[in-house]
This record gives sequence, C-alpha cells and structure tokens, in this order.
Amino acid sequence: MKKTFFAIAGIAAALTASFSGCASAKGGEVVSREGITFPVGRLLDSPSFIGRVYRTDMIANEDTFNFPETNCIVFEPGARSAWHTHGGMIVMAAEGIGYYQEEGKKAQILRSGDVVEIPEGVRHWHGAAPNSYFSQIVIYNPHWKDSRSAGEIVHLSDEEYANLDAEEYPKRTKKYGGLKFSRAEKGARLPTFSGVAYVSDLTGAENTAGAPSLHYVAFESGVVNNWHSHADGQILIATDGIGYHQMEGGEVQVLRPGDVALCPPGVRHWHGGSKGGVFAHIAANANTRAGGVQWYEPISDEEYDALPEVE
Repeated sequence: MKKTFFAIAGIAAALTASFSGCASAKGGEVVSREGITFPVGRLLDSPSFIGRVYRTDMIANEDTFNFPETNCIVFEPGARSAWHTHGGMIVMAAEGIGYYQEEGKKAQILRSGDVVEIPEGVRHWHGAAPNSYFSQIVIYNPHWKDSRSAGEIVHLSDEEYANLDAEEYPKRTKKYGGLKFSRAEKGARLPTFSGVAYVSDLTGAENTAGAPSLHYVAFESGVVNNWHSHADGQILIATDGIGYHQMEGGEVQVLRPGDVALCPPGVRHWHGGSKGGVFAHIAANANTRAGGVQWYEPISDEEYDALPEVE
C-alpha cells in the first residue's frame, strides 16, 4: 500500500503544473488538507482504494427516518476508488477537485456543487485530482448487492490515471452564492423566517438513491426559522458557516460543516444561522406529502441573543 501511495504521489507531482493551469482557467478550486472544512474522518484500510481515503459516517440507514446511508468521503490528492457498482448513488461534490468515470465513457472533472446521480448497477470509479484534496457526500443503499460481481477488485492503473482524457462535468449548473452548493439565485423573505433565506433543490424525490427531495437552504447572517415540526421528521447536513439547531426541551446544537441534525417525526424544532455570516445546510424532509410541515411561533430576540457565542 505504501509503495502504491508513493507512486501516486509521484504522478501527482508530475501532473501538477498542467492540471493546475486547467483548474486556474476554470476559476481555481485546488484544496489542501487545511482547506477541507468537513471532518476528515477515519482512514480507510481497504483494498478497494488507492491512496489515502477517509470516511465520516453521517446518516445511518435505520427505521426512524428510513433514509439511505450517507457518508462524507475525503480523498487525498491522487487517491481513488476501484471500479464498483451501487444500487443507485448520489455523489455531491463538496470541496476540491475530483474525478468521476463510468465504464466506457470519458472521465468527468467534479468541482464543488456538482451533484451526480449514478444509476443502479453502473460500473464506475471516483476520486481526487492529482493536485487537490476532494470531499464528497455520498448517499446510497448499503444493502444492495450486485449479483454479477465475482468479488474481484479492479483498479484504474497508474498509467490510465496519469493519462485520463477528462472533461468538465457536463450537467453542472450555474452556481450562486459562493457556497459549497448552488443556492437559489434570489432570496425570499418568508413569513416563517426572521429574514432573507435562499431555498433551492439539489435533487427531486425521484432520484437514484431512493432519498426524499434534497433542498439547499442558505440563511443570511442572523436569520433563523420559526419553531416547526415535520410529520415524518427532518434531517439537516450543515455545509457552510456556523448555525444553530434546537429541539423543544433540548439544548441548542451549534452546527458546523459536516454536522448532522436529526429531528424525529412530530418534534418541534427550529434552525438557522449565527451572526457570523451566511449559514447553509442540506435539508431532507422525510415527509413529502402536502401539509407535512406545521409552523409555530418564532423564537424571540431575547432567546436568539442568549444563544451560545460562536467563532
């Protein structure tokens, strides 16, 4: 494993100059380890990866929310997975520059904000560019097994990786807000929010991972929403800035990138941003039926001012 890693590192050094020029021409998103804001997680010791790859468990697939398993994967420069399949997967590129390739197709360059839906059984690999860390959120069914698999682990060779013919991700959407994912172009002053918020869709309910609709919500500095409840619960994944989440009768949670807040069905809660800048999260409302959200009173100015101070 060490020899393989050093070989990858050598390839990364050899390719840095040409790849950096390409990245700079596109706006530049090369990220060092210090630039990763999500938790790096535990180092994976698996023959299914080349290089150093880390995993943070975010959402377990269990009965309360019945949400697909969700993890954050961080690849060091040059690290990558073997060819593999899933029973449908959503890959959400968060930080840095990565690669994604389906069998028989050209490799694609992934950048922050790209959302890839991989259909069931499609053979593919993904990983980091040679000169950048790459973090991604992956959502998938952990119980699916490919009946065609013989158990053999096949990697892209060092030569194939060094000579990738890659194109920019063709389904990339225009990005607004300077955040990890693309917020709505225009904000709205909703009656159930204390100020301006931006709400956009990352996926619909009909997606390859079998997850509910995924929304991206960005709060302007100091903006929070009212107390509310969801008939089947709500899941939040903090992505940018620092925010708060509180369930009725519980302590206030301070949310930073990579933190997950789980609010069970019918439980009153509120969430939103600190005064330190924009706060954004991915929101998954398990209940997609009309009328599934019940809104209540806002938190008071005195309650907000008494929240924990954050940096």
